[in-house]
Amino acid sequence: MSFIESLRVGSTPTPTAIFIIMACHCLMLKDQREFFQLMKDRDPDMILKMVKCVLSAYKRNKEQIDIFDITFKDTSGMIFNIEKSQYKELLGNCLDDLIKIEEYELCAEVKKIIEGKRRNKVATAE
Repeated sequence: MSFIESLRVGSTPTPTAIFIIMACHCLMLKDQREFFQLMKDRDPDMILKMVKCVLSAYKRNKEQIDIFDITFKDTSGMIFNIEKSQYKELLGNCLDDLIKIEEYELCAEVKKIIEGKRRNKVATAE
């Protein structure tokens, strides 16, 4: 009996391994150019989505996170993801945008993470 069949029957499934990889946000855009233009223009909605997704991954200590799963009009696609080593850099780069769109609670959260990194480096240097 397959895993799906066991769900239908109501028995307890015993899968060996199930991996569901999902991006935080799915986008449907005209083409890659539109995505890169939104990023270049620092679209507030995109900034918020990225920051919230990366904060969530940071808190859960994820090794990497797929931020956007993008489907284009021609049915091609692209996954926008970053690795754990890039989390703080991305958050730092978005700090001014968060201030501009008056997301002060997120700013405080991001600042704690960035300053925590600096404090840890200073503490280890001493």
